[in-house]
Amino acid sequence: MTLSGCSVREFVLGSVFNSAGDSISAIYLSENDPDLVRESLPTNMKLIELLIQQSPGNPALLTSACQIFTVYAYAFILRDAEIAMDENFSESRRLAKRGKKLLLRARDYGMEALEAKYPGFGKSYASDPKSALTKVSNEDLSLLYWTAASWGLLISSSKDNPAAIVELPNMGHFLERGLELDESYDKGSFHDLMFTYTLSRPDGGSSAPEVAIKHYNRALELSEGSRSSLYISYAESISVSNQNKEEFLELLDKALAVDVDEIPGQRLANILAQERAQWLRERVDELFF
Repeated sequence: MTLSGCSVREFVLGSVFNSAGDSISAIYLSENDPDLVRESLPTNMKLIELLIQQSPGNPALLTSACQIFTVYAYAFILRDAEIAMDENFSESRRLAKRGKKLLLRARDYGMEALEAKYPGFGKSYASDPKSALTKVSNEDLSLLYWTAASWGLLISSSKDNPAAIVELPNMGHFLERGLELDESYDKGSFHDLMFTYTLSRPDGGSSAPEVAIKHYNRALELSEGSRSSLYISYAESISVSNQNKEEFLELLDKALAVDVDEIPGQRLANILAQERAQWLRERVDELFF
């Protein structure tokens, strides 16, 4: 299952940090020191939860919580778990479990936000997801995106749990609604997510790679090649699968060639993606046979 691999976390990378106008301010998005962000995010996570306790049912706060917990779990906890896998398996498992808990909280905050905006949403969604999502409007694109992202990452972190994998279509429902409302949202973020989702769905059939690549190309077009993570996502999910080492290295080069200072709001995302590109270069012999 492609979604259970590292590519699902990578395709979220650029989009997770590039959602303009959301709770993580420009001071984080434009930061050139990932460690500083790592150290300061937990304080903001607890602050948001405190505000939610004081103002329960506030959709904006709940959406912010969904976003910030997703960011922290992916960018730091799950990445640490993956890197630790080769040297300290028990520590890797501990971090993975922690990341899963944070993502579950993020997903639940997203669903709570939808319930707050559309009373009865949860019950309606359980019986007819697509019908329930027709209530969601353009002003909720960020909420749709973050709920889908947290849900997809949660599934990828629960690959040993068949019950979690059964929930995969939920991610697709949110992405499809987002594309219906505005495919250009945040420079193609929904296409970005749909790329890996299409490769992961069990009912994708033989045409899945072709459909996925169309989403990739559209995301690349809408982002104007400004996201290192897109190249890495393709390299990990397509190039490795096809054992195309030359293409893999070319894509890593493209990711590393992105100017992290060209778009300040994407600086942190691109720095983290380029760090991953360097790490992947060191693992080429493990990925290709």
